[in-house]
Amino acid sequence: MTGCRSILIGLFFVLLNGFFYSVQAHDARPVVVTIEEQLPLAYQYSIRVPETVEANNMPSVVWPESCSAQILKSAPEFSGGSVICNEKIFGQFLSLEYPFFNPSLASFFRLSNLEGNTATAMLTPMDDGWEVPEEATTGSVAREYLALGIEHILSGFDHLLFVLGLLVIARTLKRILWTVTGFTLAHSITLSLSALGLVTIPIVPVEAVIALSIVFLAFEISRQDKNSLTYRYPLIVSFGFGLLHGLGFASALGEIGLVQNEILASLLFFNLGVEAGQVAFILVFCIALWILGKATSGKALFAEVTTAQRADMLAAYVIGIPSSYWLIERVTSFVL
Repeated sequence: MTGCRSILIGLFFVLLNGFFYSVQAHDARPVVVTIEEQLPLAYQYSIRVPETVEANNMPSVVWPESCSAQILKSAPEFSGGSVICNEKIFGQFLSLEYPFFNPSLASFFRLSNLEGNTATAMLTPMDDGWEVPEEATTGSVAREYLALGIEHILSGFDHLLFVLGLLVIARTLKRILWTVTGFTLAHSITLSLSALGLVTIPIVPVEAVIALSIVFLAFEISRQDKNSLTYRYPLIVSFGFGLLHGLGFASALGEIGLVQNEILASLLFFNLGVEAGQVAFILVFCIALWILGKATSGKALFAEVTTAQRADMLAAYVIGIPSSYWLIERVTSFVL
C-alpha cells in the first residue's frame, strides 16, 4: 500500500502540469456552428468560438457550391450571417476552415430546417467535414451527444479535480462507489432541470462556486481530520456540490442546444457521456496507480521518501493551487 501511495507523487505532478497547461478549465470547448433555415433554402448561421482561438485565426464555414453566404461579424468570439442555396443543405457536405491552422479543437454542427428536422455532428480536429444526413435519427443524436458529454467532462479540468479530491477523501472502494454515485445523481438532477429551462441561475457565480468546492476539498485534505464531516460522510459533500457542478454541465449543453425533436435523447445521452468520461477517468487513474504500485513495490527509496500523510498533502496542493486560481479569476470576473 505504501508503494502504491508513493507513486501518487509522480502522478500528481503529471496532473498538475496538465492542469496549468490548460488553466482555463473549459477552454477546450468545441467550436459551435448553428444553422437554421429561416425561409425555403435561406439559412441563418452562427459560429461560436472558444476564447483561446486567436483573433486572426477565426474559422469560417465552407459551404456547398450551390450556396452563397454573407458574413456578419458581431464579436471577436462570435460570427455569423446568412446563406442562400439552390438546393437543400441536408445531404450535402459542410466543413470548417481556419486562416492558418486548426488549434486542435473539435467542432459541433447543428442544422435545423423549416420542417423541424435537426441534424447534429461532433467532428474531431482530424475530420475533413460533415456529410449532412438526409434525416436526423435518434441513433445519430445519441452518438453525437454522447461524444459531446465525454468531450466536455474530459476537457473540464475543474470537474476532474473535484472527482480526484473525492477519490482521495473516500479512499476505500465501497466509499468511492457511494461518493461518486452521489455526485452523479446530484449533477444529473440539476443538469436536466437547467437544460429543460426549469431552473435558471447565472452561470458566472456558479462557476465561481464550483472552483470554491474544489478549494474546499483541498482544504479538507490538508487538515487530515478523519473525524470531520467531509471524511465521515463524503456522500453529503459530493451530492451537495454535485448540484452546482450539474449547472456547469448545463452551461456547456446550453451553448449547443438540445435537438428539438429529440430533446430527451439529446439530454439523456449528453448526461451518459459525462458519466462515461467520469468513469473512464477514475478507472484509468486507479489502474495506473495499481500498475505503478506493483512496479515499485518493495523499493526502499519510495517507502523512505513518501508517507501516506505526505501523499495526501501533495494531493491537497495539486488540487488547491489551480482551483484557487480559478476561484480568484471567476470571482473577479463578475465583481470587478
